[in-house]
Amino acid sequence: MINENSCCLAIDAGGSYLKAALIKVDGCIVPDSFVKMPIESNGTVDQIKEVYTNTARLGAEKARQHSLNLAGVGVSTPGPFNYIDGISLMKHKYSSIYGIPIRPWIENETGKIPILFLHDSTAFILGATFKGRYSDFKRIAGVIIGTGLGFASMFDSKVYNNPQGGPGISIFARQYREGTAEEYVSRRAIIRQYRNMVPQADEKIDVLDISILARAGNTKAKKVFLDLGSHLAEILHDILFEYKFQCLLLGGAISKSADLFLPLLSQKLADIPSLKLIEQIEDIDNAPLLGAAQALFSKNIK
Repeated sequence: MINENSCCLAIDAGGSYLKAALIKVDGCIVPDSFVKMPIESNGTVDQIKEVYTNTARLGAEKARQHSLNLAGVGVSTPGPFNYIDGISLMKHKYSSIYGIPIRPWIENETGKIPILFLHDSTAFILGATFKGRYSDFKRIAGVIIGTGLGFASMFDSKVYNNPQGGPGISIFARQYREGTAEEYVSRRAIIRQYRNMVPQADEKIDVLDISILARAGNTKAKKVFLDLGSHLAEILHDILFEYKFQCLLLGGAISKSADLFLPLLSQKLADIPSLKLIEQIEDIDNAPLLGAAQALFSKNIK
């Protein structure tokens, strides 16, 4: 029974960390419940299992400390993944746990409570629209720019997914220029382009460093982000037009640098009659956690 004293353990399973927090029904994160556990996506089964079990155990302990009813667990994870049975089907990372059920690892620490697995793009758009945000729009698109390139869509407040639980509209592998969309809009795309222009750049340079240079007026760094905006507009234009999206939300770590590419992106998408708003969401870091909790509490996925 879910009531005002209930909470959800929300887990965001990335390639380098498991992030988790207890989230109450009203969307508030329980104080001091946030954890960020390093995880090796190329690790052994035992190494990966240990991080999941530790995360679940800490969440269950924290719920007891706050006298909260742990109503369930929501896990945001990229695909390919069997979201119904909680089984990873990824081969490019987490390959050691291919075909192994993850749900029992969590249940061993939390007991038999509902555990819901959902695609990370679904978690993003649910989190971004939590508490009725953007409720004025019936057709909402979300693009997640980070290690990769994700896309999510929502029609009449329902997330549009395919039968496997992945996004109903996917863009990362779409043919674009001489490769795929993700090869032009992602962390590695930004770093590669900057290195091509500045061969002497530090080997450890990352997107944050390049964004700092761009904001300081570095011409080449600025061009990298302008090109990102141009590529993204070209990739999204026909999709946004065809589905008559009214709102485009930007998420993922690279969208924290939206000020460097959003103006050009907006300019290049200005001819789409239905599109009324393009913006970076407020809480990029916590959106997947809020979305995982929202999915568990409401089950509002089409």
